[in-house]
Amino acid sequence: MVALWVWTPFVVYDRLDRASLSSGRVTRFNDSTLPTLRIAVMEHPTVFYDDPSGAKAGLEHDLANAFARTRRSNVEWKTFANPDEARRALLRGEVDMVAAGTHAAGLAATEVATKTRYHESAWILLHTPTKFEPRSMQDLLPKRVIVSARIYSHPAFAEFRKRNANIAYELDAASDDEALIAAVGDDEVPYAIVEEDTFNASRHIYYDTRRAFVVQPSVQRAWIFGVDNLALREEADAFLARLVREGQIARVLDRYFGFPTTRKQQEFEIFTERVGTLLPRYRKWFHEAQERYGIEWRLLAAVAYQESHWNADATSETGVRGIMQFTEDTARRFGVDRLDPYSSILGGARYIHELKANGLAARIAEPDKTWLALASYNIGLGHVENARILTQRSRRNPDVWVDVRRHLLLLARPDVAAGFSLGPCRCGMPVDFVESVRAYYDVLLRLEAPHQPRLRIQTS
Repeated sequence: MVALWVWTPFVVYDRLDRASLSSGRVTRFNDSTLPTLRIAVMEHPTVFYDDPSGAKAGLEHDLANAFARTRRSNVEWKTFANPDEARRALLRGEVDMVAAGTHAAGLAATEVATKTRYHESAWILLHTPTKFEPRSMQDLLPKRVIVSARIYSHPAFAEFRKRNANIAYELDAASDDEALIAAVGDDEVPYAIVEEDTFNASRHIYYDTRRAFVVQPSVQRAWIFGVDNLALREEADAFLARLVREGQIARVLDRYFGFPTTRKQQEFEIFTERVGTLLPRYRKWFHEAQERYGIEWRLLAAVAYQESHWNADATSETGVRGIMQFTEDTARRFGVDRLDPYSSILGGARYIHELKANGLAARIAEPDKTWLALASYNIGLGHVENARILTQRSRRNPDVWVDVRRHLLLLARPDVAAGFSLGPCRCGMPVDFVESVRAYYDVLLRLEAPHQPRLRIQTS
């Protein structure tokens, strides 16, 4: 599955107890008197999966888990191969709700769905790089398409099949969108129809797969309940509507779809090649930096790659130098020899640690604190704090990267920056920096193992 972070699982409402976050198959409050909410999900890279730390993740996991916490319910997750199996379980009374990123179309008379538009995605056709790019279904040769299990049974797809009846459509028997996307890129499958958000979340990993055109405009997601459980459906709709109204849904979506990197396919090809050739030179030093300063080594390696492409002698036109691209003043402050990669890596980890521990407000939660720290690493803490002030003035959340990101861009305008002593900044740079680091980090999560430091013997 596409695994996007290893940080502490996402918290929708900061006032909720972190101890209530999902752990394993069942989320519990250690109170047997609380009710259990049985939630049907499907294993999918944007719905429900195990992240590299072994914690449960996924858009529907985060939202449904937070819903359960707000109503003080234990959670029992029940996984199914596809949304249709999950809905059949609902009709049999085996689950209380379906949160499989499914649709509200074509429901049975005994089913009801939420109405709040919390997320939607188009369907797209993918093609193998060895074939020319088709512009319509009539261009397909051979005329055979593998279809995602989340799309195949949708009523809109039935209509699409009628309009394009000369194509052979096959259900993805494995119900694994990520493997299907990879198979197209590897030329094992000529064409596939998948959801656009799933492709966008993995395109920097499966960069050989090509997007051809939109098959179906955006389809709304919904949670589904039995018609005899209308009260629970109303609770869920009120919960989702509150997330949308308060802007909190943007933070959840940012976790899974929030880094539409400007990096091109060729850049990820080069990056993947250098993971095998250059990264081994520095891996032990990234490990040591994690042990000393608590910065996950793959994140630090992603920062170093964005800064210098792991070139220890790199020098920019502005005078920053080394694998972590220190300015002369910052290097002096942290005692860094800029052209010594060991010194630079340790210094970079210490700097990021200092920004998180002492520069930014303690209340800021992960992963937002890390993204704000990286922006500060790139452009300076002062400009990021100014952007946070602008964010608060706009009645947005100054502790959430997705809100601060918008206001950083405003500081490039002299009329806006005139209200701050630091003046204007090239604040598109830190936005691009953070999103690129996130994309490289995501690739490293797939290619490189986490570092587990050895236990140290305590001596008296």
